[in-house]
Amino acid sequence: MPVGKQLVGQVFGRLTVMERYGSSKGRVNWLCRCGCGGLHEAVSNALTSGHTKSCGCWRDERNRATPLVHGHSIRANGKSPTYYSWQAMLLRCNNPASKSYKDYGGRGITVCESWLKFDNFLADMGARPPDRTLDRRNVNGNYEPENCRWATRKEQSMNTRKTSQLGDEVEILPELI
Repeated sequence: MPVGKQLVGQVFGRLTVMERYGSSKGRVNWLCRCGCGGLHEAVSNALTSGHTKSCGCWRDERNRATPLVHGHSIRANGKSPTYYSWQAMLLRCNNPASKSYKDYGGRGITVCESWLKFDNFLADMGARPPDRTLDRRNVNGNYEPENCRWATRKEQSMNTRKTSQLGDEVEILPELI
């Protein structure tokens, strides 16, 4: 066995090195006990570089931290519809690399400061109802509580820059709303 560094007893993040656990391909493996009580096998350079700091419990705690507050950002099948709508809104207004940026942020449409935090957006808008998407009542206005609603596809199709330009010439039939 290659000699390698002596790491027994040293602490790296939440991991305390207990014993050498063999080697493979010139790398020395170490058996570590995590602060949560779990065991973890790690390679020397992953420990000493700071790449590995726990048995995985820290990552899991970090990933759960936000969803425990509002329950929307991570689900078994991905993001909740409400969280997805919030992220998409931020992307199209703030990211010039977004395909939709030219129609939103590029036109000066912004997201109110309060809504930069998901919790505030959720408090103002509530959870996204089924078959609804985020819509701005005034298509030239910003994303803010007074100007946004959860709308059906039909409502959104009647609320575009093209229909707004027609003004009073457009008659919205009640059966379409």
